[in-house]
This record gives sequence, C-alpha cells and structure tokens, in this order.
Amino acid sequence: MLLPSDTGTFENKTPDSICAPGSIQLYGILFVLQEPLLKIIQVSDNTFEAIGFYPREILGKFLDDFFCAEQVAGIKKTLSEEGESFKFLNLCIETRYSQGYFEGKLHRSDGAVILELERVATDRTRHSTDCDRALKKALDQIQKAQNLADLCQVAAEEVRKFIGFDRAIVYRFDEMGAGSVIAESKLENLSSLLGLYYPASDIPQAARRLFSENLVRFIPDVSDRTVPLIPSCNPLTSLPLDMSFSFLRTVSPCHIQYLKNMGAGASLTLSLIENKKLWGLIACHNQKPQYVSYEVRSACELLAKFVSLAISNKKDSENREYEIYLKSIFARFLGDISPENCFVEGLLKHQDNLLKLVGATGAVLCAKEQLTCIGKTPEMADIKKLIEWGETQLKDDIYYTDCLPQVYPNAEKFKEVTSGLLVLAISQMQKHYILWFRPEVIQTVNWAGKSDWSREFDSGVNKLLSPRNSFELWQETVRLKSLPWQQCEIEIALELRAVLVSMELRKINQQLTLALSATNMGFWDWDIPNNRIIWSREHEELFGLAPGSFQGTYEGFAACVHPEDLTKLNQAINQTRTDRQDFDREYRVVWPDGSIHWIEGKGKFFYSETGEVVRMVGTVIEITDRKAKEVQLRLLESAITTTNDAILITKAEPIDEPGPRILYVNPAFTRMTGYTAAEVLGKTPRILQGEKTDRASLDRIRIALKNWQPLRIDLQNYRKDGSQFWVELSIVPICDEAGCFTHWVAVQRDISDRKLAEATLQQLNEELEMRVLQRTKELELSQSELRQSEALFRSLSECSPLGIFKVDADGQCIYTNPRCQAICGFTAAEALGDGWMRFVHPEDLNHFLSLWSDSAAHNGEFNCEFRHIYRDGTIRYCRVKTAPIFSAQGTLIGHVGTVADITESRAIEKMKNEFISIVSHELRTPLASIRGSLGLLAAGVLKNNPETAKQMLEIASSDTERLVRLVNDILDLERLDSSKVTLVKQHCDAGTLMRQSAETVRSIAAEHKINVSVLPADVQIWADPDRIVQMLVNLLSNAVKFSPSASTVTVKVEDLGDRVLFEVKDRGRGIPADKLETIFGRFQQVDASDSRQKGGTGLGLAICRGIVQQHGGRIWAESTVGEGSSFYFTLPAPFAE
Repeated sequence: MLLPSDTGTFENKTPDSICAPGSIQLYGILFVLQEPLLKIIQVSDNTFEAIGFYPREILGKFLDDFFCAEQVAGIKKTLSEEGESFKFLNLCIETRYSQGYFEGKLHRSDGAVILELERVATDRTRHSTDCDRALKKALDQIQKAQNLADLCQVAAEEVRKFIGFDRAIVYRFDEMGAGSVIAESKLENLSSLLGLYYPASDIPQAARRLFSENLVRFIPDVSDRTVPLIPSCNPLTSLPLDMSFSFLRTVSPCHIQYLKNMGAGASLTLSLIENKKLWGLIACHNQKPQYVSYEVRSACELLAKFVSLAISNKKDSENREYEIYLKSIFARFLGDISPENCFVEGLLKHQDNLLKLVGATGAVLCAKEQLTCIGKTPEMADIKKLIEWGETQLKDDIYYTDCLPQVYPNAEKFKEVTSGLLVLAISQMQKHYILWFRPEVIQTVNWAGKSDWSREFDSGVNKLLSPRNSFELWQETVRLKSLPWQQCEIEIALELRAVLVSMELRKINQQLTLALSATNMGFWDWDIPNNRIIWSREHEELFGLAPGSFQGTYEGFAACVHPEDLTKLNQAINQTRTDRQDFDREYRVVWPDGSIHWIEGKGKFFYSETGEVVRMVGTVIEITDRKAKEVQLRLLESAITTTNDAILITKAEPIDEPGPRILYVNPAFTRMTGYTAAEVLGKTPRILQGEKTDRASLDRIRIALKNWQPLRIDLQNYRKDGSQFWVELSIVPICDEAGCFTHWVAVQRDISDRKLAEATLQQLNEELEMRVLQRTKELELSQSELRQSEALFRSLSECSPLGIFKVDADGQCIYTNPRCQAICGFTAAEALGDGWMRFVHPEDLNHFLSLWSDSAAHNGEFNCEFRHIYRDGTIRYCRVKTAPIFSAQGTLIGHVGTVADITESRAIEKMKNEFISIVSHELRTPLASIRGSLGLLAAGVLKNNPETAKQMLEIASSDTERLVRLVNDILDLERLDSSKVTLVKQHCDAGTLMRQSAETVRSIAAEHKINVSVLPADVQIWADPDRIVQMLVNLLSNAVKFSPSASTVTVKVEDLGDRVLFEVKDRGRGIPADKLETIFGRFQQVDASDSRQKGGTGLGLAICRGIVQQHGGRIWAESTVGEGSSFYFTLPAPFAE
C-alpha cells in the first residue's frame, strides 16, 4: 500500500470497517450529539486531556453544560444554515483548568451531529500571515507550469516545501483503478518511487470513494495510540458510528504497519478531482512524526483544488490538437459519404479515412450479415463469432475495450490484429454494425514490489491483513493489450453513427409517408434542436388547417392546442422525454372555426450519443366522438362522487306513504350511514329515521316537500348499526325544462361533533347561570354577608367571559363588569342609574321596558333580546337574562343579570340561509339545463338533427363544468371558513410565484390579446406556495377577463418591512365604490350578467380573502370607474412569522 487508503489488498476488509472503525486519532477530540437539544450521546476517550472532563462526566449531558451559551447558539445557527454539509468553527473554550482555542468541524451522520475539535495555538496572526504568503508563492509556481508533467512535478515540490515533509509524490489513477507515480519531490537520501505502478487492489474502490469525499487525510504520528469512542456503538442505531467524513477517523493497523515498513512516521494525502471524479493523489510522507496545523492543512486543501483545476485545463489543451485532427478527417469523410444511399457503399469508397477516424488498423462493416473487411482483420469465421458475442456487450449502441482477450478468451489466437475492439451499432434490429480493431502492444511495467506478495493465514484459513513488506522494483511484461481508446475517438465514432442513423431514418420516413397516406392518420417529425416540425397532409386536416398552412414550429403546434390542455401536454412531453418512454396522450385542439376536437397522439423520442434528445416522430388520430361520451359521463359523476357529504336523489313522488323512493346515493352516503347503495335503492329516506328523530322537524320536511320548497334543517338520523348521528340536511327540488318537478336532491352533512360541542356548551352555560343564581340567593342571608360576597362577586365578575350587571329594586343600575361594558358600548359611569337606556335602540326600548316591568312585578326571571347602539353608530344584538335578589327577610333588593353579544350568531344564521338559497338556485339552473339537453337526446327528438344534438351535448358539457367548478369552489370556501385547510408554509421567492401564476393565465390572456407583465423583484415570503399561486391566478384571471384588448395586466410585489404587499392592476372598466367591499362576499359580482358573459362562480374573491386571512394578511381593492382596478393583499414578512 503506497497511500493512506486505510485499506490494503485484503479480501476480508469491508467498507463498513473502513468507515466505522470505532476510534479516532489522538490529536483531536470528538462529540456525537443528538438534535435538537444537542445531547451528548457518544464521545472520544481523551476528553480529560483536552478539556479536563472525563467521558463519564460528559455522556448524557448537553453541549451547553460545557460550552458557553453564545457558542452553543452559534453551533445551532450553523447547523440550521443550508449549503455545504460541512461546517467549520473557531471556538474558544473554557476548560476545567484553563482557556483553550480549537478549530472544529460539524457534519451529520447516522442521524446524529458529529463535532470534531482540534486544539490550536492561541496567537495565530503571524502564522496565518506566513501561511498566506507561502500559499500565494506556491500558487504562482503552479500557474507557470507549461504542461501536465511539469504541473505535477511543481505541485509535488511546492506541497513538500509548504508542509516540510521528506517526500511528496503525485499518484495518478487509470480507468481500472490502478495507478502510477508520475511526479516526485524528496530528500536525496531516499529511494525514488517515480515511475512505479501499483495495482488497483492497493487502493480499493471503497478507499477511492472516501478519497473522493474527503480531500485531506492526515496522520501526524504512526505510533500514536488510537482513541476509542464511548460507548462503542451509536446509541441511535446500535451500530458502529459511520465516520466516513470525519477527519479524525482512525487508521487501520495494517496501514500503520505499512507506513512503518516504508520508514514513514507521518503522512498527509490530498485528493485531486477532475470532472467530479478522483484523478489522483498528492501523497506526502515524513520519516519522523510531524504535526501539521489545521490552518496549513486547509491551505493544502485549497492548493490541491487549484492543482485539480490546472490538471483539467492542461489535459484539455493536450487533447485538443488530436481532436481537431479527428474532426478534420470526419468533416472530409462526412462530405464524401452523405450523398450515398447505402452506408456500406459510402464507407468502402474511403477506407483510409474510416481507419484514421478512430486510429484503427482494421475494420469490418456488417450489413444484414454481409461482412466487408478493411485493413488487418481476423478470419471471417472468427469475425462472425466475435459479432455474436459483441451484440451481448453493447450498451447505448457502443462497446470498446483495449484488452479483448481478457474478456473474450477466443480473441487470444488473433491478438496480433485484434487486442483492442470498438463496436458501433448503426441498427441492432437490422444488424448493421461497424467493428474497428487495434493490434497487441507489448509493454514493460515497473511495479512497486511483486503483486503476489505473501499473506498470513489464521487457523481457519482466512486471509489476514498483511501489508507490503517490500518496495523494491519488480518488472512485468504486459501482453494482450492494445493502445487504449481515447474519449475523443469514442465521441467521433458516435458522431459517425448519428450521421448514418439519420440517413437510414430518412429512407424509413419516405416509406412511412407512403404508408400513412393510405390511412386517416396524421404523421409528424420534430427536429427538436432546431425547433422544426414537419406535418403530413392528414395531420393538417385533423387540426383543421389547410394543406401547407402549418408554420412548422412547436409554437405553431401549441397554438392549435386547447389552452386548458397545453400545460399538461407540455408536462407529458417533458416527462416522457426524461423517462425515455414512448409518448401517448389525449388532448383537445381548437380549429380555426372555433370547433373543438379530441386528438390521440403517439410518438417516440430519439437521442444523440451524448444522451440529448434530438428528434421526435409520431402519429395523431381524431377521437372526438369517443371522448364526448367519456367526458359527459365523467363530469356528471365527478361532482357527486368526490364530495364528503352524503347525497340522495329521489323521485318527486307524493310525500304520503310510501313516500319518495331513493334512486341514487353517492359513496359518501355509504361511509356516513353504513348502508350500501343496493340496500337503500327503491326505499324511502325513512330508513334513516328512528325513535329519537324529532317529529316536529319531520313535519317541517313534509310541509316543504308538499309545497316544493327548498329546506335546510338539523335532523337526528340512525346508521345501519343503530348508532345515532346528527346531520345538516339540505333538500332542493329539481324541475324539468317545462317547470315540472321531477326529483328531490338531498345533501346530508354530518354535524355530530358540532352538536356535541353545542350541547356541552349549553350545559356549561346552564351550570354557570345556575351558579350565578345560586350565589345571588345566598347573598340574601345578611347585609354583612352581602358586603363580603360583593367583593368576591366583583372579583369573579371582572374576569367573567359573560357580561354581568346589577340593578337595585327600582331598576337603577348599580354595577356592570368590564365584559358588560364592552358588549353594550358604555363605560361603568355611563351605565349607572338609568344611563344605560341611552344605549338601547329606540325601537326596542319600549318593548324592553314593558317586558322588564312585567317580570319585576312578579319577581320573576327576565329574558330578552334587543339592539344596542354604540357611540359610533354601530348596532349590536344582545341577549339579557336576570334573576331577582332577595334579602334574608324575603324582600326584593335588586336583580343580577347577564349580557351576551349575539350579533355574530344572528349574522351567521342569516348568511347560512342566504347561502343555501343562492346555492340551490346556482345548482338548479345548470342541472335543469343538463337534464333538458340529455332528455331531448334520450327521447330521440334530435336523432335526425346531429348539429342541434351536438349543441345540446355542448350545453350539457358546459353546464356540467360550471356545476363542477361551483361545487369545488363551495367546498374550497367551506374548508377555508372552517379552518380545515392546512397551510404548508415554506420560504418562497415571490417573483417565482408571480411568474408561475402569469404563465398559468398566459394562454387565456393571449386569447383576449392581453399582455401580462410581471415586474421583477427579489422578495422572500413565508407562505403556502400553492395557495398563493391559486390566489394570484384567480386575481390575474379576473383582470384578464375584465380588461380591454391590447391592454396590460401588471402584477408586482413590494417589501414593506413588516409585511409584503402584492398588487394586481388592470385597465378594465373599474368597480363602483359601493362594490369595493361587497365583491369579496360569496356569489357577489359587480354586474349580475358577468357570470354569464365572463364565466366564474362568484366565489373566487371570497376564496382569496379566506386564503389571505389564514396567512394573517388582508386583501382589498381600489378602483376608478372607466380607468381600471388594483387588487392588493399583504402577507406578514418572513421574520414576522
């Protein structure tokens, strides 16, 4: 083993044991922390020497028990930051005995946080300056290197001078993982390693992977003891801790012995990365132990990264000349063979160029088992067998090797002409191949010791870890290998394949065009890099275009696609291209005459040698008739089957026995009641009623049905298993086109939880009222007790959620609690005496006083609802309850009462009634239209009039879509109002959301000839991106609908500090001032005709308000009639969250 790979050529050394040795090197300490509290769950057994605490004193405690709060906060902040996996720290730690300075590294592994610390000098300013100066000098020298060899030699010399070691080498890996020393800097008395080769087993794959991930590996003293972790296993996984990314990870005993055999006392290794792959290593050894500071190692890491970049540049420069030579051959070659119809004939005319193209000495052209040989090749029988074997090795249409006899033993007999093989598949289906051959090149390789050095064996005959004991030169003659195929040769071969494949495809296309012309199927061919599309005549006809009128671009194709299908169609094309799958999609196109047609498109992608998609070909057929029936059925069922509310449809039969029979129930009905559809069809809804079903409610239902009136009522029903549940029942009659009632639609929403909460609240209110009354009567015992209890009463009253007041026997107010004052709008002083009467609505005062007088005359309890007027004119509804207070002698001394604000509950009840009325109307209109259209079709009235039948289907489809949108908007709004929507907030870029929203409405805007402008901004928000996009799309859609042609709709965002302000501005007709607030209500629009002319459900702005309020912001509109409108909404700034 030459390098510190922590493994050797050992079969029994597993990757797990490399990454999880269970110990660290002595020059640092390690903590394993459990997030989020940073509890210490594992620690290295050398903490006492470093910070004065034994492991037993540390385990189970938290980091802030040993580090100051400021440092712990800094560590937590570092862990929360995004970016690189490794976080570097500078810490000053108060140990038990002194103050210490540490360099640290944080990273996550096995579900825990690993903190590694290394002690550093207290004053590093001068050392840092010297280090920077030395680093700059080394970088200057490396930059002057003329070629790759010179670069590697300068790198070895500069790194050795930088760290002061005895030896530094540059070690380069080949494709198989073996390596060689290509540069060396050393003391004169040391034997040279330059030019020596090492097998791949010296640095196995697992070790090479670690070198790719850890750019620096340091061993200051090969004789240092290892420090075990306590406990030995990670408590979170019960397995040894994965230390793949730990710089303190211990070194295997085998490698330590290997370094000792070399005479090395310290080791430092730097990884060289080219194009994200391990290219090589800078390995440094010192005969004596030597510590290299963390700062110097960091500088070395930077130096290695600079060398890696320089290596890539030098390699590119050296390869470029040969690539230019191959390109020139290919250019001449391409010009000569392009006109040929058969690729074999064209290639045979230029045999020398074919061999020079990849640096081969022989080639074979195979076209449908016809073989043609060029230059030096094996015998024909051997070639046929070789082709059969090669077909099994092809990957991405190419296979190459520089040691064919090793993978295909039969090739050893013709190794002189074919030790290297490159196979190119033009078409595996047609068995079109090109094979190139290279002869054997015998080489002498200098190995660092014989590759079959001895192993040690235990009693079980298992191979033990045994490092190399000898480093003397050992030479080996390498046979059965050719010169390796260079990457530029592989790439030029693939370019040739692309040309030949294109020629073959051109002939196939000609044949396919002839076949398609006989069918009613369209064909397309898309040149993706150049965005050129060729359509067949049939394709243009299927899209309603005149022959030759298609403009031949993807944009021209997209313009024909229905705007609602375009986004998903683009996504499907991109997804199939990414997954390398065949394309198969159904979508709609809009003909120039406005008619809509369904198309089924199928296609296949073709890729270049580099994996880039270059072409797509496919076919289209029309499926309008089939889709019309599918869409009609799906839309009718979707609105009913997807809701969570139970839906029943019954015949409009007389309500007397047996009553309306059930024709349909949706899946939610079965989930809610336990009855399957088969169990209830043909029966009446009475199957859900039981002994506790309220008879008065049933009478109300009967009356409503008899009068064909819609109804909303709360009703107690019974499930199949006999359990009871409460429902909010809404019943709506459905009539046909002639106005005759045909069906009843009933919607049941389970409100059992709400009823339980109401009952519990009612019980609590009654208990509270009883306690107040009981306490009032107890106060009658004596005046002394009254005064004492008065203080207690006032104390309780001040904190009561109910408004509480007291009046004397003459009805004069003597006390009001703060809640009473807040509800009624007066102060305590204003309420005294009869001052409270000034705040009672004049229309309610006489009625209130009349009821009060009657109650006071009978010394009874008082209950009344009336209106209060605040100073600002606001009117609120209140409910007052009072009870008399008697003295110990039974004399009335006053009344105590409660006041409750019932304004909101009354408003909610009113809103519900209005909402049900509006919804019933909005549902009845499209359903009546759908039934009328389908009724005419079902009756066969229009069977001889297909155009009118088609219009009827379009009417039914349009109304069905309107019904679906309405139901979805209602459900969405209900979830927002009931806070059932869970916002998934995250940090979002406001500009990205605005652009995404603008793209969503771009097609609609294009139809209206409206420009959508997104003003750039760099503003971050903390919000649910899907909901913000939903709201922006709604506002932009409204702006587009109500804007004149050739105008601009603008969307922008502004950071106001504590909040973020969005604005959507249009140049439409404007909104009257009296409508600026009401338009945010349900089913509210500026003009009643807008729902018919512009579309929409009237719920969009209500949904927007719900989304904004859930985010803690607000929404409003400003407008000037005739000039346009601006809709604003704010969101709290991210830090405010």
